[in-house]
Amino acid sequence: MDRKINNNQDDNQDNKPIAAVVGGESAPVFGIMSSSNDTTEELPPMRAVSMMSQPATLQFSMGSSTESGKSAGITSILAAIKPLTLTSKSRSISSEAIAVKREWNESNWKVTRLDEVPLNFPLERTRREIQNVSVADIASRISNSLRLLSIEAEYDGEKGKVKCRTSDMVSFRIRLFAGNESTQEPVIVEIQRRSGSPSCFMRVCKNILDGAEGIEIQAETVPARKKMPPWMMKTPVSSMKCLGNVQKRDPLKEINLGISKSLDLLRSKDKDVNVLGLENLCYLTDPLKTRPDMAIISCKAIIVGEHSTEIRDEIGVMLQKDAFLPEEFEVSAVKDIFDKCRHLTIVLLSNVLALTSKDGSLADAVQNQKWFTEFLIPSLLDEVKSFETSSNNAHEAACGLTYLATCSGIARRVMEENAAVEDLQSANQYAVHNHELLASETKRFLKVLGYPI
Repeated sequence: MDRKINNNQDDNQDNKPIAAVVGGESAPVFGIMSSSNDTTEELPPMRAVSMMSQPATLQFSMGSSTESGKSAGITSILAAIKPLTLTSKSRSISSEAIAVKREWNESNWKVTRLDEVPLNFPLERTRREIQNVSVADIASRISNSLRLLSIEAEYDGEKGKVKCRTSDMVSFRIRLFAGNESTQEPVIVEIQRRSGSPSCFMRVCKNILDGAEGIEIQAETVPARKKMPPWMMKTPVSSMKCLGNVQKRDPLKEINLGISKSLDLLRSKDKDVNVLGLENLCYLTDPLKTRPDMAIISCKAIIVGEHSTEIRDEIGVMLQKDAFLPEEFEVSAVKDIFDKCRHLTIVLLSNVLALTSKDGSLADAVQNQKWFTEFLIPSLLDEVKSFETSSNNAHEAACGLTYLATCSGIARRVMEENAAVEDLQSANQYAVHNHELLASETKRFLKVLGYPI
């Protein structure tokens, strides 16, 4: 019975109002004054703070315990904070660009001493032995050859290596060895292909080795993918006499079927399958890989057709920044696939913008659809800003933006609002010493915007 009475007392104690409990011993903790009649909350005193824009000396009130002393201390601290001043973006960027330009003018590849070829290290057949030429001169020749051929390069002067990648995603390495470690002669230049088309690699490899020997090489004026293949027929296969009676297929149905199959590949969770889908779309929009009339139809179907919304979503995924990619992105093989997907996406956009800018369809799309001004143009400008990370991507993005600026005044206005001129000038200053195609394209782009250099 006693236990039951005690339990009821505990229940009554738990069911008391919170204010009554707070009004007891814990009241001072919550800043509430206890009273026998009612419970009132003690409000903090109001403090006046004056904001001043003029700089003042920072002063602290030592040992002040009064409210007036605290208020004066806060006032002096806030007064000491200098007002934020906004400077001209173009002025600050130009000063930074000048400082960076001095660095870009320096030699890209500084090699002073080479190691001998290690034992049990078979050299590739793609190598040259160069006599009576210093290591520094050979490194300078190779660096200049990579610039003229518009090849991305990551230099390592300590180990005498260069990591290279062409615009058609051929990856290879250049390594320098010394025939004799004491005399540093002859200098052995070895090139190893890591991935990509063997035929494209051999074409580039021969030019680099010739340049290392001092032979003059011609600068690339057109990307490799835009060059007419030597085996290309001047007329379509369908115009052959033996195929005259064959029933021709509807090009529109063929294009829709090709786009549908490409989208099926893009929906896959495997990135290597996504690469195949992007390659198919690039071929459909390239007049050198398919018929010119079918390429134009494909570009219009991608930009304003029934599949345009889904294709735009896939483009947004491919162009996302590395910070949003999974942790497995750090693995080299996975990173290469992501890089290839990103590059093919920009190539696809460049193809589409190039063909649709000629008949007015692109200008109408820019005017009527916010996707171009809110996503596409800022994304391509971000690629141009990343010219040091990937010059090839920056070049393709600059090509697409040039076509946009040529046909649409709205696009030009959006580009100028996003500080495109300053970014293009910085990219041009870098490309003059590193990437010939990017240098020529940024120069053409600036001329279209009304800022010739």
